[in-house]
Amino acid sequence: MPDPVRIDGSFGEGGGQIIRTSVSLAAMTGRAVEIINVRAGRTKPGLQPQHLAAVRAAAALCDARLSGDTAGSTSLTFEPQSPVAAGEYHFEIGTAGAAPLVVQTVLVPLAYAAGISKVSVTGGTHVPHAPPVEYLQAVYIPALRRAGLNISLSYSAAGFNPRGGGQIEVEIHNSSTQPLPTMSPLNLTERGKLENLHAFVVTAQLPEHVAERGAATVERAMKAVGRIVVVERRDKASSGPGAAVVVAAQCKNGFAAFSSIGEFRKPMEKVAEAPCKEFMRWWKSGAACDERLADQLVLPMCFAHGESRWTTPAVTEHLRTVLWVVQQFLPIEAVLEEREDGSGEVRLQGIGKPQS
Repeated sequence: MPDPVRIDGSFGEGGGQIIRTSVSLAAMTGRAVEIINVRAGRTKPGLQPQHLAAVRAAAALCDARLSGDTAGSTSLTFEPQSPVAAGEYHFEIGTAGAAPLVVQTVLVPLAYAAGISKVSVTGGTHVPHAPPVEYLQAVYIPALRRAGLNISLSYSAAGFNPRGGGQIEVEIHNSSTQPLPTMSPLNLTERGKLENLHAFVVTAQLPEHVAERGAATVERAMKAVGRIVVVERRDKASSGPGAAVVVAAQCKNGFAAFSSIGEFRKPMEKVAEAPCKEFMRWWKSGAACDERLADQLVLPMCFAHGESRWTTPAVTEHLRTVLWVVQQFLPIEAVLEEREDGSGEVRLQGIGKPQS
């Protein structure tokens, strides 16, 4: 039995990303992990409800033994007892913590488990400092499909601060009798032609004119820069009122999305303008991926068969941190090229399927 992997949770970005990536990798490799100094530099150090939900979700996949899995804990031990098992799982955060981040924690491990998996996660679907569910639908999952994984995602209810209660449903389609998929490497360096520009205007328990104003603002902003945008208004069931706007772009060899969450007394026009401006900054950068996808691709591409490459408009501390974490578990060869303007390119040699 190999020694546990020891991770300093204060390294680099020092947030929940270290926890989620570590437990995903522990589940996939069968290696125990000890994390110390969990979120040590944050205003509220230690594990918070959404981190606990991600840890316990990963533990359910591999029957892991846990210690330190309590609110506020600054250390955590995660010891897998069995290989990741496909099946039906439901995870409830219990707050408006980010459900999409819990989905990302279990998605790649289950992609390498024989059989069909169905996962539902209850919590926040559109909350600050986390990707909204449309980001998974329009960017993250399409990128994984490009690499060869068979995944579908929908959501039946939205969850906003402070009540949460949103519901995301995911299916991972693997055969129980056929060999598991081999993930192909991705080359997302030259994004090519813009094939689809889509805006999602999401509202819940708000007057109809709020969504109308959001949609009109997006259409005006994109018309001003000569872009044709398809606007989809989504009036979702929810346990509380809320609004969000997501602008998503799919290119021949690139993916990006940008979002803004509604706030009390913040005009919907302001909510809608923000992701349009972010889209234009990304477009002018020439990068194939947005900066969030740049770090989110690291974990899945570790298990691709061959070298993946992708460009980002900004080399972030999240990206540097996740590259460091995966190299604590796996013999990954990765090169991060940083340019003078802050943009960069990742080149990562995957190891193929995980060995647990």
